[in-house]
Amino acid sequence: REYLYLGGLLSSGLSVLLWLHFASAIFGGSTAIFKFELYFGLLLFIGFIVVDTQDIIEKAHSGDMDYVNHAMLLFTDFVAVFVRILVIMLKNSIEKGEKKKKRRD
Repeated sequence: REYLYLGGLLSSGLSVLLWLHFASAIFGGSTAIFKFELYFGLLLFIGFIVVDTQDIIEKAHSGDMDYVNHAMLLFTDFVAVFVRILVIMLKNSIEKGEKKKKRRD
């Protein structure tokens, strides 16, 4: 109940992220925009996990026991966070490999 007010802010952040992605696809993006989308999206979906968990608790207290829908809601949030963490780890691994290669040369 404490974090339900963040739902509107997170939805607005998601729409900003969507428009930024469209703009970078049309006009060409830079690595700074890509990193911003990546880290901002990670924070955004972590926020969605908190808000959706709070929303599920509120719905359960009011009698809505739709376990499948609630599980799918959290699953999509976790997948979005997992994908972004995976991309961050992959990008860091590539950068470390390039640094090691430059040191050898």
